[in-house]
Amino acid sequence: MDPQTLATIRNLALILLIAEAFVLALPLVIIPFYILRYMPRVKDPIRPNLRIVRQRTEQVERVTKAVMGTVALPFLWAAATSAALKRGLLYLVRRR
Repeated sequence: MDPQTLATIRNLALILLIAEAFVLALPLVIIPFYILRYMPRVKDPIRPNLRIVRQRTEQVERVTKAVMGTVALPFLWAAATSAALKRGLLYLVRRR
């Protein structure tokens, strides 16, 4: 191959790579544009449902805290107290 043909093939390959990069980058520019354009149309119908979901999750959180306080807390206190007593007794036994 002569240098002239090799240079032409190289230039065509570079043009092809530039076109490929442009084609691959095009959706990355177009998709966010349309997302931002149509977001208000989607946001308005969803907003009341989001308020309801937030209220329900707050209610579930309150109920969970109340149940944990009445059911699980005594078991946690008992486990923590027994672990503390064991550690204290082990400390006293090792000290002698």
